[in-house]
Amino acid sequence: MSYLIGSFNIRDFNFSNKSSDGEEVKRDFGKIADIIIKENFDIVAIQEVNAEIAIKHLTYILNKKRDFLHEWDYDFSGKAATTINDPEGYGFVWNKKRFRLLELPNKNNPTYYNCAGGKTLLRPPYYGRFTARGMRGGTNFELRIVNIHIQDSTYERERIAEFNVLVKQVLPRICDHQELSVQNEMMPAYTFLAGDYNLRLDKGDRAVIRIESITPTNYTGRNRYYKTVQEEKTSLRQAKEQSTIDDCYASNYDHFTCEMDLTKKLFLDVDRVEPLTGYFADEESPGKMLDSYRKKVSDHVPIKISIDLK
Repeated sequence: MSYLIGSFNIRDFNFSNKSSDGEEVKRDFGKIADIIIKENFDIVAIQEVNAEIAIKHLTYILNKKRDFLHEWDYDFSGKAATTINDPEGYGFVWNKKRFRLLELPNKNNPTYYNCAGGKTLLRPPYYGRFTARGMRGGTNFELRIVNIHIQDSTYERERIAEFNVLVKQVLPRICDHQELSVQNEMMPAYTFLAGDYNLRLDKGDRAVIRIESITPTNYTGRNRYYKTVQEEKTSLRQAKEQSTIDDCYASNYDHFTCEMDLTKKLFLDVDRVEPLTGYFADEESPGKMLDSYRKKVSDHVPIKISIDLK
């Protein structure tokens, strides 16, 4: 059984006609819904949700397009940023025919992670715990998605410091949350960071994040190994007269991170969505595709990870 998880930074996601830096935008909720449905996502972690009404309306549009395989629900985090003037929050949308939220006694789900290093971040991570158990054809496992957006600081060292907190403190603790008992058997849990890291991933000497990063001795007293994936560029340049699709892309900022051990338990396949040619092909040039996409959708493209149980 295969499941597809997405991460999507939808810049300043609300009903405003201007982005935070004054760029004219007009979000096309139908187009965003088309991308989610046609890419066959089961769960999408969304960053930069500035108002609940935006993700609520997106879910409404998704359900207008639903069929017998899809029925959508959403969750909104509320304001994430610790700074007064930043309205940004997180959101999840998921296909209720494939996943449901776990019911946790005396706990909210999804919820912010404000323990340990989480409370030191500009935007504390927001994580949801989902399961396919009980769904038609579903598998007995738990999926923990930690929705993150590392600060867009001028100083790269500050962004790297947040990444280190997420991987060395937050991720291990969420991985180690007690697995839930189902009929006296433990339901295995698989945990992923997903989001906009504002950091480049590469294999070369100048990489900001290595493909495989080691977490030194942590609170459990043992070394742990993590893998960060998705090397394709995902942030977009300002629209000019770009003549090729490659010219439209700026940096590879959007990634997933998981424990190395998961690669022994799961088949993982990672890629970016190519929405410029996939959903704006009627525009006459790459520059026009880029301009239309930035105004109607975002300045990032979605990424996806396919999870197949071995």
